Amino acid sequence: MSQTYTDPSRLFRINLPDGFERDPSAKSLVFRHPDVDGRVTVSALRHRLDAPDVEIFDALPSREGMQNVRSETREGIRIRYGDYEGTLRNAPEFWRWWTMQRGPVGIVVSFNGEPDGDSSLVDALVAGITIPSRLPVPPEDYTQLGAEVYAELMKVSKPEISKPLELVTGPGSALRLDNAYMSYLNNYDVDDNIDARKLLVDWLEHLWGEQKEGLGPFEEIRGLIYPVVRAAGFARETNVSILRRDLLAGELELFAAVDTGRTLRFLSQEDVAGWEGVSEDDVFFYARENLLALSAEVEMQALANAEGKPCAVIIATNDGHDAARVCLPTFYEKLSAVLGPELLVGLPNRDFLIILSADDPTLVANIASQVKIDAQTRPYAISGKLYRLTADGLAP
Repeated sequence: MSQTYTDPSRLFRINLPDGFERDPSAKSLVFRHPDVDGRVTVSALRHRLDAPDVEIFDALPSREGMQNVRSETREGIRIRYGDYEGTLRNAPEFWRWWTMQRGPVGIVVSFNGEPDGDSSLVDALVAGITIPSRLPVPPEDYTQLGAEVYAELMKVSKPEISKPLELVTGPGSALRLDNAYMSYLNNYDVDDNIDARKLLVDWLEHLWGEQKEGLGPFEEIRGLIYPVVRAAGFARETNVSILRRDLLAGELELFAAVDTGRTLRFLSQEDVAGWEGVSEDDVFFYARENLLALSAEVEMQALANAEGKPCAVIIATNDGHDAARVCLPTFYEKLSAVLGPELLVGLPNRDFLIILSADDPTLVANIASQVKIDAQTRPYAISGKLYRLTADGLAP
């Protein structure tokens, strides 16, 4: 049965003839067929819209030695073709090249195999390549749009862009737009005229809990609620009364959010008001219980000192809840039994938590330095400081 390969950036699609399969071991995009002696490699590039019209074919390797060169246009796509026969390491070499260009998108297809072999299947694969006339918004432009929409919704100045799909939303704080962009691309697959700005607004409103539709009965979503740690003051600029509690006054706050597996939807007082008989205490209770259940079999990496005694423990499961585990009950009791009573903790971002003994000044200095760096460079930053962990919670 034929299948369709869709480029992750949506620059092209290939309606693959029966029998062609992608080679999972190849670093590039390679297709193979049991009846074809050789491999087909496909690559793509995207020019700026204001860039001069570049003829990719003339820049191909061995262009001067190509034979059977011809050109055609199919459904607005400029196609050029050529064969090359030569030697490589004293062995015969045969290549067939195609270039396909439409607007800013260029596709290069290469096939190397037996010169006398049947190339009809490869020709059919190339015939199945389409370049859309309406391209999706590229990640760089989408990030610019995200900065504009974020500023409008939050009523703040436009955030800086640290890299594609990442906004700098505060000191040591970043907002990743990966999930939003994937949602946009999925919607683009259905309607290539989809409004990227509207989808961004909807995504951010869902992120902050501003969506108009309700979450449904509390009984149906309580199993998805988890605690989230953020720096104090997080999201205070929004008009939404997000549920928050002090974890360490003036330093860290605890939030409750519905984790859908793709995004976090922070819960608000309005959400609680819509659930009859449910209080804020109930929300945070289930958040803690859900995280406790999730953490039952979490692996911790222990670091030992020169004497072989454990001096630090790292939790980095990358499930989005590592830093929040610092608020679990009996957390101090379990770690102090391993590391001693005087403990420090670092939570530079949501996906990393380190607990260490306060007895080794050199260790403390090294960890403090790394926590500061991680909070400045890693996504979903929380704090670049170390805090004291006690039986009563966190302390400066």
